[in-house]
Amino acid sequence: MMIGITGGIGSGKSLVATLLGEMLRAPVHSSDDICRRLLQRGEAGYQQVLDTWGERFLTDAGDIDRTLLRTTVFADQSVRRALEAILHPLVRLELLEAKNKGAPQFLQIAEVPLLFECGWAADFDYVVCVTADPDLAVQRVVDRDMVSPADVKMIFALQMDPLLKAERSDWVIDNSGSLSQTKVQVRRVAAELRALLAEDKSN
Repeated sequence: MMIGITGGIGSGKSLVATLLGEMLRAPVHSSDDICRRLLQRGEAGYQQVLDTWGERFLTDAGDIDRTLLRTTVFADQSVRRALEAILHPLVRLELLEAKNKGAPQFLQIAEVPLLFECGWAADFDYVVCVTADPDLAVQRVVDRDMVSPADVKMIFALQMDPLLKAERSDWVIDNSGSLSQTKVQVRRVAAELRALLAEDKSN
């Protein structure tokens, strides 16, 4: 059973994925982590970036300049679409392979920010959407990534409305409050998932 964790930027998806993984003793897969690895030398994503743009996004050492790539992605929609066309199929393949390797009763968590935007909802047994107050979410990303509020709002504009994501999800966790408040909500989801898993095992 694969549980997808999604939500807008700065909502706290990683926190919720980690908490849920700990409570359910389930492995957590991060699509962002997979993307970072795929862009390392020797990986399929790295090679496809070279095949597409040559040395445009390489540092002098031959590594991908992530800062330059990220800046260009937000400034040039054609680059963003091309990069997504490279990375998204590779990420999806890894997640599906992880799901297929596990027994049906084996719980796994996958943090996928663009789960709905990519059309991957059917790949997951259940989806949890993490939400947060928009102003708070922007400030979190500003503090975390040392970027401007304008840059964060640009990313927001490229993503699906968090309210639509929430409507399409099985559970919604509001991460606008304290850590303890978030934990209470995650525990509730974990308990319901355990019940669903037990029901599946009995059938």
